[in-house]
Amino acid sequence: MSKLFGKSKSIIKMNKEQYEEMYHFYLKLGYSEKQAKKLSSACFGAEIIPDENMKYKDDWCFFRMRRAEPVERMRRSAAAGGRGMVVESEMVEDGCAEVMGCAMPAPMMKMPEPVLEGEMPEFNTAETKAVPEIEEEGTLDRPQMIFSANVNTASWSYLRNNIINGNRIDKSFVRIEEIINSYKYKMKAPKDEELFSLSFEHGSCPWDKDSELLMVGLKGRKSDKKVRQNLAFLVDVSGSMEDNWVLTQMSLAAVVSKLKKGDHMSIIAYSDETVTVTKKMKCDDMGDCVKAILSIDGIGGCTNGSDGLENAYKYLSDNFEKDGNNRVFIFTDGDFNFGITGESGLSEFIYKKRETGIYLSIVGYGMHNFKDNKMEALARNGNGNYTFVSNPEDILDNLWEKLVSNLVTVAKDVKISVELNPYYVNKYRLIGYDARVLTKQEFNDTEKAVDGIGSGHNVAALIQFSRGRAEKTAGRYVTTESKGNTEEFAFVEIHYKTPEGENKEMTRVITVEELENAKNKNMPVITLLAAFGLVVKDSKYKGSADKKMLSDMLRELEESKDIDTGSRYGHFSVIKKYTQS
Repeated sequence: MSKLFGKSKSIIKMNKEQYEEMYHFYLKLGYSEKQAKKLSSACFGAEIIPDENMKYKDDWCFFRMRRAEPVERMRRSAAAGGRGMVVESEMVEDGCAEVMGCAMPAPMMKMPEPVLEGEMPEFNTAETKAVPEIEEEGTLDRPQMIFSANVNTASWSYLRNNIINGNRIDKSFVRIEEIINSYKYKMKAPKDEELFSLSFEHGSCPWDKDSELLMVGLKGRKSDKKVRQNLAFLVDVSGSMEDNWVLTQMSLAAVVSKLKKGDHMSIIAYSDETVTVTKKMKCDDMGDCVKAILSIDGIGGCTNGSDGLENAYKYLSDNFEKDGNNRVFIFTDGDFNFGITGESGLSEFIYKKRETGIYLSIVGYGMHNFKDNKMEALARNGNGNYTFVSNPEDILDNLWEKLVSNLVTVAKDVKISVELNPYYVNKYRLIGYDARVLTKQEFNDTEKAVDGIGSGHNVAALIQFSRGRAEKTAGRYVTTESKGNTEEFAFVEIHYKTPEGENKEMTRVITVEELENAKNKNMPVITLLAAFGLVVKDSKYKGSADKKMLSDMLRELEESKDIDTGSRYGHFSVIKKYTQS
């Protein structure tokens, strides 16, 4: 190997503040100074020189140029028991040539600045699925609002990075419930043996003076059960990932830092073919884990994501731990252009994998190439969750703190129903959850698979409603009117499954007295986040909400609450930047 690669003399300059941020990122995860330095440098394959005069790159994309000479295709040597590497030489001729990994990193080279006669258009091949907004309903026309929990944060991460980088916002990427649920609310933990705690708050609606808001909060129990982690890291090393490699390695390091003695990790790399890099490695020694992360290198080839997933699921099925958390972690931009590529085909493919008892976590990359629609379909249909990464804060916040901290699933197929009393409520609308709406039949169908909730996870929903007694209504098969119970304001019902598959349900009545006496400690924040979502989505239900209203709400919150507006990627800093744009 040393004869083939030699000692790299390549140099890359990097903004000093950015380099230090990357270095301290690894220290925060618990890596030693030596490991942090190695991880900070090795992903570039070149010596890094911090330079105060270099510009800070907000998008954290560092282009990774392929080697000019023949590159090597790394394959796993079966005879070496998953530790050795067999190398075959292959010339890079086109965009579908692959590099499945190198024993040493290929050097990054600085690309020359192109000479342009005119302004180049900004190419954006990111994809998502536009979903119609939930309509306003009458309490007698549709008595229940039923939806599944959404614990993903990809939409919020993608949105905030577009705002920070001054990019145009595509409203079809905006999922308001993910903006709302990306914030950590102050909710009481479940009591005794309860799996969930249910809380609610009530307030006025700033963007519609004739409406009010009801917040329904759900907090999962913090699992005290020590569950062994058996994780398969499925890493996309196709050509479209070359400028996301720094963030990919940082993401891997974040997940690995959470693993403990007794846990296992495996690494599988894929492009147009799939290679097992590390087999069921014990996570007792962090130094060995660092070596395993650094052994994934080399970028190139097409993206056969379905083949990679098939191999990862088969691998975990063959190495299944009955009492462990068996989970595939896929790191990708979702640009599946080989194998099964369509959204419907991927949904059908991954839905069948639910029966294996293996969970799925997705980490997405690529501001201008991210296939949100495919990742959302995989997460929604595959016992999964996912987030989007564009900077170290995304990794620490949405990946390390939220997604990775909730690796232990406490409830599967969580479905929520909220029914408002027509004696007090005339019309209502659930804000967000547009792609998570369920029918009553699906709510009662124990075989209907939806999202789950991890240990200690929060889920919040905001309902806009108008006061007034619903009038008599006549439908094709039913005639009814609002009367009877005047003590109850709402009825909440939750259907879910235990991790073992047992069907359970939980109910909660919200009385009129409780509603009037509710302590609204979370209401100012969730109202601001919902208003922000309505404005950036340009919702037809945004009413009078605009940038000025957001700015006024933010100012009031700053004056009354101890909130942080200094963090580059924090909720309030992002909203402030948006209002000033």
